[in-house]
Amino acid sequence: MDSIDRLYRRIADVLLREPGTAVTVGDLYQHLVPYRTVRSELGFGELAEYEHALLRLLSGERDYLVVERADVQEEFQRELRTPNPILGIYRDYADVGVYLNPYAPEVPALDLTAPPASAPAAAPAQSSAMAAALARNGDADAPGVVLDVTAPERAATPGTPVAPAARPKLKACPGCRSTLPPGREVRFCPFCGKCLAPIPCPECSTVVEPEWKFCVMCGWPRDAAPVPPPPEQRLR
Repeated sequence: MDSIDRLYRRIADVLLREPGTAVTVGDLYQHLVPYRTVRSELGFGELAEYEHALLRLLSGERDYLVVERADVQEEFQRELRTPNPILGIYRDYADVGVYLNPYAPEVPALDLTAPPASAPAAAPAQSSAMAAALARNGDADAPGVVLDVTAPERAATPGTPVAPAARPKLKACPGCRSTLPPGREVRFCPFCGKCLAPIPCPECSTVVEPEWKFCVMCGWPRDAAPVPPPPEQRLR
């Protein structure tokens, strides 16, 4: 069992106790398996080793995890193929959903009964796995999507599928990764001013989605300054 297997097993141990819980990429590195908490337990000597293992998991390696947006998972794969990959690129997609692959190969459970001398003993399991994760991890590593564990637990009847727990879906700004105000329409980030709503392309009038950097029809760069009118219009 290498670092990828250990990291995946640590994630699975939490999520399998809460089968109806939806998580995002941000939930993983901020709350479920943050580096500062699992580095000794899982044997990571430095942050780069942790980020490399997590990026490989999110890229779909060994079919352990599935990222809801296929284009994001493909971008992680392309980044890993570069000579000097940006290992923390997953932080730019903190609000993208991720889940365990139900067809993933079986990985032996972690044996934490005898942790290394430098590692603290594993905390006993609490009634709620997600609440226990937050209690262990404390504050998040970076701003972004946060977990909501205020909903009461619901006992599952044997043989009855567990419905996902209802909780507000907090989103992060793709520009500065700050948490956006919930419960309202947000067209611009209140922290960095990034436009979060579709806009018409000034060149061809095609709708440009917030996450697009260029127009799909004419290639107009979304982040560029507004295109000035033609000379004949300025003279009028």
